[in-house]
Amino acid sequence: MKKSIYLILFKLGFLFIFFTFFPNSIYAKNIDSTKIKDDWYIESALRYGRIVPNSSGTKLWNINVIGADLRIGKQTFGKSEWEQWFGYPNYGLAFRYAHFSDNMLQDKIACFWFLSGSFVDSRHLSFRYQLGSGLVYFFNYYDPFKNIENVFIGSALNAHIDLNLSLDFTITKQIDLILRANFSHSSNGAIRFPNYGINPISGQLAVRYHFNERAEKIYTIDTIKTFLPKNSLYFTLAPGFKQSKKNYVYDNPDKYRVKTKYLTTTFQLGYLRQFHPKYRFGGGIDIMYSSELRNFFPPEKQNEWKYMTTAGFVSFELLYNRFVVHAALAAYISRSADFYEWYYERAGFKVLLGKNRNHSLGIMLKAHAGMIDYIEWGYNFQFFNWNDKSVRILKRFKKRV
Repeated sequence: MKKSIYLILFKLGFLFIFFTFFPNSIYAKNIDSTKIKDDWYIESALRYGRIVPNSSGTKLWNINVIGADLRIGKQTFGKSEWEQWFGYPNYGLAFRYAHFSDNMLQDKIACFWFLSGSFVDSRHLSFRYQLGSGLVYFFNYYDPFKNIENVFIGSALNAHIDLNLSLDFTITKQIDLILRANFSHSSNGAIRFPNYGINPISGQLAVRYHFNERAEKIYTIDTIKTFLPKNSLYFTLAPGFKQSKKNYVYDNPDKYRVKTKYLTTTFQLGYLRQFHPKYRFGGGIDIMYSSELRNFFPPEKQNEWKYMTTAGFVSFELLYNRFVVHAALAAYISRSADFYEWYYERAGFKVLLGKNRNHSLGIMLKAHAGMIDYIEWGYNFQFFNWNDKSVRILKRFKKRV
């Protein structure tokens, strides 16, 4: 086992050095820097970490994670105002390989988009955050005969959420060195049990190569003093499906053998107020249907109306141009049974569509106290909009020295 880990480390180290010190051998012949204005880059990273336990009695913390990332990204320089408001974010696509030092999880590969902004930005050092989401494939998921211990990953294909904090050091005009702390989550959103999910944390060492010398950052929002707030009424329709823990068969070696899936649907009426170029908040009512709730009632008391619930929610959103990060907290107003918790959380993202950005498509995770209930696939329409009569005074942007 140790020999195989050393072999993997050797291969990852070779790839890291190759992409770090010899990028021109791959790309320079095909790139004319005089014709490229956008700041595209390639990044290679090595990572090492462990898995945070998400249930008692597990030995997840004893599992080591080693792997490598390859990223293709674009560094913004303030051509659009939203880039300046968020501290010149970079965004792109990441590919990840990870090996787990046990026979239960073994290996995974992931592909996910990422978006990174800065808390502090100077000419030679930046303190940054990153959001990411995509898909991950596990080679050794749950199997009632071959891998019954793996109650954490119940399907080969899963959702992947990726969060980072990093220190980015500018070494030359085209090379950056990055020290990164990473947290990720992988699960299938209750589409198939078992689905405890895993939460690796890791440290990363990365080197980024810019294909061209980075452009000088543009500063224009230091002249912006006011913003006209926008108010909107909207509705959202978001169907989904899930399995139920009520279908566990405890007297069978494979207690997850019942694969019944249940329809879920959320209809939402809400209000949004955009008070800043990059922030908006809101609230409203959720009207939800979940056919899974039939499992909470004896046959003689089952009724479709009992599977309806209502809740009130408050929300907050970040607007990266047309890309929206959404978070909400809600409490049930009415329900026919005391299932799960009395409150829930919702988090996800939306993409704004249309000339006036009144339509959007999004993916949300609904969870009870951090445990995923189901995934919502939603369409949103802002059907009535109005602006304030007076402008709002903004805090002026401080130009970097």
